[in-house]
Amino acid sequence: MPVWIASALSRRDTDRKHVATMLLVCGALLIPWLLFARLHIGSFLPNTAGAKSGGLMVHPGELMARFSPIARIIGATQAVAVLGIIASIAAFRRHAVVFSRRVRFLLLWTVALPCAYVIFDIQVLSRYMLLIAPSLCVLGWAGWEQVFRARRRATVAIALLAATAVASNALFYFLVVLPPSRAFSFDLQHCMTKLARYIDANAAPDAVVAAADIGYLAFYSNRRVLDLGGLVEPETGRLRKQYDYENIVANARYFNLPGYPHVDYLVDREKVDARFDGVELDGHKFQRVYGTVVRNLGIRKPGPWYYTLYRIEEVAR
Repeated sequence: MPVWIASALSRRDTDRKHVATMLLVCGALLIPWLLFARLHIGSFLPNTAGAKSGGLMVHPGELMARFSPIARIIGATQAVAVLGIIASIAAFRRHAVVFSRRVRFLLLWTVALPCAYVIFDIQVLSRYMLLIAPSLCVLGWAGWEQVFRARRRATVAIALLAATAVASNALFYFLVVLPPSRAFSFDLQHCMTKLARYIDANAAPDAVVAAADIGYLAFYSNRRVLDLGGLVEPETGRLRKQYDYENIVANARYFNLPGYPHVDYLVDREKVDARFDGVELDGHKFQRVYGTVVRNLGIRKPGPWYYTLYRIEEVAR
């Protein structure tokens, strides 16, 4: 909505009553939901937003570094469309189709969303860029259309560019995306699931398991899970606002949380195996009881990653 309002108000022919009506409709949809979210989960935005954000960032060097993964994602999937935008601007400058009023919202949205990700230090995954993919396609292919409009055999050129776009995406998918995706899927079903089933077979019925990856664990272990990532648990969500995930785990800050009088197990996810075995933290001793290895956690998180299950016991004083 802020991007749409900026686009609308930048045009001289915009009816301001129309903008006001849109604001009222948007408010009628969003305000009740925001109030419900605040009462139900303790925050206006989903906890996933805070868990995947490092907070407001304004350092120029860090800002530029954060654009790198976004550029790689766009380059791998929308390179031909981006080249169309560049070609149109190079050939027609301020008269390029991407600067026309009819696509102004698309252009602003395509720029605003990646900038928001960078400014708020969001850990960008490829699926996050799907929100601007349609806009990039429209702008890019409109740019190519403008470039070739007055040229002969324009249809052939556009067809070749389209074939190149499809071929490059298919190549990237089969060589880069598919292998780690298949590896993770297999390890999830055969390694991580076995860890959860071990808990189901050996833990007490009222046992609490602290972990960052909660979906498979809660489903297969049939035990209560303490969400260390702060995605669905308000208590750890508030904890994540003070400390990052590694600090919470390394210093056992998840003990004595309201609503969790005891934590009986920890599933540690790290690049080293059994780093807490035999360690005492905050009056509790950790004993490794099960471990497994996952080859990767996605394209941007190659492994191996060690999933180690510790039984936690209070140390007698």
